[in-house]
Amino acid sequence: MAKKVHIPIQLIIEHGAIQKLPETQVFNWVEGKKVALVSGRGSTRKVTERIESVIADHVAESKFLCCENNTLDTINELEREVLEDTPDIIIGVGGGKALDVSKVVGTRSNVPVILFPTAISSDAICSPVAVIKMLNKSTSIGVKMPQAVIIDLDILSSCPPRLMSAGIGDLLSNKTALFDWKLAHYAKKEEMNTFAGLMANNAVESFMNTLNHPDVDRSEMIKVASESLIMSGIAMSIAGSSRPCSGSEHLISHALDYHCGGKALHGEQVAIGVLVAQYLQGQRSKVESLLPYYEKLGLPTHYEDLGYTREEMHRAIRMAPTMRDRYTILNEFELTDEFIDHILDEVYPIEAKNRYRLIGSSVG
Repeated sequence: MAKKVHIPIQLIIEHGAIQKLPETQVFNWVEGKKVALVSGRGSTRKVTERIESVIADHVAESKFLCCENNTLDTINELEREVLEDTPDIIIGVGGGKALDVSKVVGTRSNVPVILFPTAISSDAICSPVAVIKMLNKSTSIGVKMPQAVIIDLDILSSCPPRLMSAGIGDLLSNKTALFDWKLAHYAKKEEMNTFAGLMANNAVESFMNTLNHPDVDRSEMIKVASESLIMSGIAMSIAGSSRPCSGSEHLISHALDYHCGGKALHGEQVAIGVLVAQYLQGQRSKVESLLPYYEKLGLPTHYEDLGYTREEMHRAIRMAPTMRDRYTILNEFELTDEFIDHILDEVYPIEAKNRYRLIGSSVG
């Protein structure tokens, strides 16, 4: 029996996408309708105002809603505002937090959502999952897929390079996540969707092939990274969970958030976790082959580059398996203090420090 998979009806990735909005089907959706625009207060608010100026003369009503953070309190407040005068469409503008919050509010209030990412710092730009904070703990919850995703490459090209690097860190985790998913399948812990796995793998392979091209420029890299992160989101929709893109490396990142203060971007922490995951998965050669890419992409190769101490990283690895009920490579080992110390020595040698700072946070 065929499975119904939800994906965005419209996907637009091009330069000048905001100004070209009247030429798209999306414009027909908002024409004559009530629209709520959700974003932060900083630079994303300016982008939101640009979007509003393009649609202002054609919508029945538009109002701005401020997303301060991705806490449950903020989500509840925004939901109350939405339900007081329910819009026909929610437009979420910003990075991971604003997009996730828009998806949650849209799902809870049964209002379709259009996303305008201003950065690709994670796969939140198009996924059936949102990360919110409850009691200071990052929690992933299921949400409806956005009805459309519109990426203006001119906007992305001006975002801080560190954010793009973080998004690529999230993308690279597909490899270790898929290994963990297969491991759980072989251990008869859960079923695996081969099609979702194929799409998640192709997403990261597509980006790596572009990265390896000698003549690739930053603009092309941003475009392909955006497409690959969207493919990852669709893979999760097919799977019905975040399994194709989230494994032991994400559990380590969640543990850093919950037990160690969450000092860095999600994708940066995931990238650090990927190195541990690949080592435990018996792919030490792949750890070594990844390091030049990390340096090129501005990704950290040592936890201290993100502000974490050895004790904190030790705690994150030890607590990672408890972060959610998900079988991964971490369940295959007895994570004693001695073994974790061995992992830290092997995966994060002294010479791995400061590579991140030496090259800065640049991409391309």
